[in-house]
Amino acid sequence: MGKVCAVIVTYNRLEMLKECIDALLNQTYSLDGILIINNNSTDGTKEYLDVLVKENKKVQVLHFNENIGGAGGFHRGVKEAYEQGYDWIWIMDDDAEPDVDCLKNLMDFVCGNKDIGFVAPLIVNKYSNKIQNYHHKKLNRTLTKDIPISLELINSQKAIELDANAFVGPLISKKAVKAVGFPREDFFIWLDDTEYTYRIKQQMSSYLITNAIMYHKDGISPNDTVKNFWKVCYGLRNRSLWIKANLRGVNLFIGNLLLIMKFIKCSLVITLKMEWKYNRLLGLKYLLRTISYSFKGISGKFINPQEYLSKVKS
Repeated sequence: MGKVCAVIVTYNRLEMLKECIDALLNQTYSLDGILIINNNSTDGTKEYLDVLVKENKKVQVLHFNENIGGAGGFHRGVKEAYEQGYDWIWIMDDDAEPDVDCLKNLMDFVCGNKDIGFVAPLIVNKYSNKIQNYHHKKLNRTLTKDIPISLELINSQKAIELDANAFVGPLISKKAVKAVGFPREDFFIWLDDTEYTYRIKQQMSSYLITNAIMYHKDGISPNDTVKNFWKVCYGLRNRSLWIKANLRGVNLFIGNLLLIMKFIKCSLVITLKMEWKYNRLLGLKYLLRTISYSFKGISGKFINPQEYLSKVKS
């Protein structure tokens, strides 16, 4: 069957992290290891994990002295698990909580199928019980649009072919990592999951397994467009880098054209929408920075979240 390691990236969500770890330790298909990437948490996470490591031999922790972003965390986690020789790497953020049979149902499928790149569990919001089908994706030929797998298909099929998936529980094979390498750490945050799982799909088969359930604990607080805008900037810049790395000819031209249209739409929203009333200049400044980094093809961390948030006026 092969050895399985779960990789969790965490930052300042200790209570959710505890629930995630408990769910992993109580799987009906027993894990061989749990590797936790602590992105310089300041909420007692380090102290809790240092005790847990002594109590449970399956648990390993990598503490970082800076927040290297979700992308950096997953890059390091997948690399470490791969180098330790695990056959399957099960990756997730700290706000994920697998159903007790989640891993068993994923492993049941991969054991009967060869050349699997990754299999993903069905992502369900923990609070509303609604299926988050937008995390399970097909992509258009210019890589500018993520097309969610339809609920009708999810409700009628056990296994559905995917182009890409969020890092909320995909189980990735050692063969896939050997074939395509590791997630892009230079994305910092957002789209690293779509890019990596899409990269795997280009080489191997990838599926959504609808009877494997992963609960996702996002969406408790109201979505603040202005405060979350720094993430949108990373998403736009990263998509631009991804398009440049993957496309050629007509598709590249159309992809860049569609990206320009997204930038124009963004600038109009900042200029005209009431939610931006007190922060229009700030939003436009960061959007211009994003456009510059996108079209110059500069990767890495280019917006400091704390710095941006400190400038937001409410």
